Amino acid sequence: MEKQAEQRAALKKIKEGLATRVRIMASRDSCPVCVELAGAYAFDEAPLLPQEGCSHPQGCRCHYEPVLDRFGP
Repeated sequence: MEKQAEQRAALKKIKEGLATRVRIMASRDSCPVCVELAGAYAFDEAPLLPQEGCSHPQGCRCHYEPVLDRFGP
């Protein structure tokens, strides 16, 4: 549960910044569930991490990254 709280805090921080959306990043050796999950989402549509269906031996290693597509002040 601690990892879930960390990921929620990361998502909240991204929402409060300059990002317009959030991207889920998966590792190169991620399981099929995490590979399918990777991509950009509207904040309200972003799946919660860590992903429950992950089958990687080390567990879900996906993380959130901001999508910064605004230019200028």
